[in-house]
Amino acid sequence: MSTTMVAAHTGCGIHPDNTMASFLEGIDLGADVVEVDVRVTHDGIAILLHDDSPYLYTHTYEQLNHPDVRPLLDPVYQEHEIATLEHVLQVSDPLGMILNLDIKTAGAIDSTVRLIRRFGAQKRVFITGCSDRITERYPDIQVMLNTPDELSSQHSDRYDEFAESICREAKEGGYAGLNMNGLTCRSEIVDRAHASGLLVWVYTINHRPAMEWFLWHQVDAITTREPKILMELINASKKL
Repeated sequence: MSTTMVAAHTGCGIHPDNTMASFLEGIDLGADVVEVDVRVTHDGIAILLHDDSPYLYTHTYEQLNHPDVRPLLDPVYQEHEIATLEHVLQVSDPLGMILNLDIKTAGAIDSTVRLIRRFGAQKRVFITGCSDRITERYPDIQVMLNTPDELSSQHSDRYDEFAESICREAKEGGYAGLNMNGLTCRSEIVDRAHASGLLVWVYTINHRPAMEWFLWHQVDAITTREPKILMELINASKKL
């Protein structure tokens, strides 16, 4: 029986990525985890946003969220307000929803940590992305070590050595586990990580054969834009 969690990538439904509507879709679909991207405005407000913008460094959240200004970030904000991390934590709190906060810049770390602590969400929030010294500065915060997006020829040829090195780095660095591009994740690293007490999350897995492979190898979470397909596979495996 699969114990793999379904992690809904932001933008897993009909609404644009990193909007509150998109976040709610992930919850409504029944995902175990919802992933969002986090940046920070000029006045230190953590918001849901993937791409960088010069307006983040000159505008407060209130200024940026003005209907005439927010489309400058992205045309999708013509119809959607800019979502805050505070709102995400507030909505997900009574549900006990697990969150994957993909921090995009070191400048967003402190604001993010303050909110996690304010909501007492340390046990249900995992940080991915920019994790600059978080495990050292904030040992109560769960952080996943982002492994390289691509394997060098050396890592590919000597994968066992790569797996050992990455797992040792994660363990010694106080990380909860590995957050891996699915193209770089092989059975050797899953086995080694689990033997070391580390979680293994993979992203972004949208096709059924790849989902089946990772379910078979019992990774701990699969981030996907197709959570319905993944949940169907997991439910089918429970009936076997």
